[in-house]
Amino acid sequence: MMSLPISMPWSSPVFPKPPHAWKGVQVVVFPFVPRPDVLRRILPPGIEAVDGPGMITLLSYPQTEIIHPFKECVVMVPVRVGKTLGNYVPHIYVTTDEALIPGREIAGFPKLIADVRWERDGNHFQGSATRWGKKILSLEGTVDAPLPAEMAAAQGDAARKPAINYKLIPGPAGEIEIEEITAVDIDVQTRSAEIGRGRVHCEASADDPVAELVPDSEGPMIVLLSDNTIPAGRVLERIERKERAA
Repeated sequence: MMSLPISMPWSSPVFPKPPHAWKGVQVVVFPFVPRPDVLRRILPPGIEAVDGPGMITLLSYPQTEIIHPFKECVVMVPVRVGKTLGNYVPHIYVTTDEALIPGREIAGFPKLIADVRWERDGNHFQGSATRWGKKILSLEGTVDAPLPAEMAAAQGDAARKPAINYKLIPGPAGEIEIEEITAVDIDVQTRSAEIGRGRVHCEASADDPVAELVPDSEGPMIVLLSDNTIPAGRVLERIERKERAA
């Protein structure tokens, strides 16, 4: 229970103080090659692209004592901030306000509400994210076998890299009050891991330009069952704008 509000509104706070933890999260991970020209264009100042694959992650979170079930679709690309290597999150979609509000308020995840599907029937998987009636991303494939140990180790290394965001919050008059680059070191404890093949397709959308960054492609698809903990984030860099001091 939340004895003291740490979020809006005061009379009915949406989430408790972190860490936030879930047991038995269903996860699908699909690597992709970001379009380099688009990647360079969308990165905020202070965040530098590095070589390596991006990742599409579709997750289904179970009920906890205080948070209802929700689903999530995340697009990540490899970046560097100073000496910190991590994954910048240009696109992320969730199905509930409980999932959206803490992500935006605490760490600056650019979360949006969408209809996110996560469906597995035997060895077949289907997932998607739909907004304003347009299926902006769909991923489907088959699960073939347990994930080999060497690939599991590589997946673990990727999961341990922090999620990086550019947190930008205006004040009530429209001035920028908070501008910083944040990192969140998400703890993922894998219970089981499988591998298969998948294919991703993104539909062009002016509201959600995921298709500009993510080309249609086929490749390995990893399916996990894990226990996930999202702790409080940390600030990598604070940005001071000249107009803020004026």
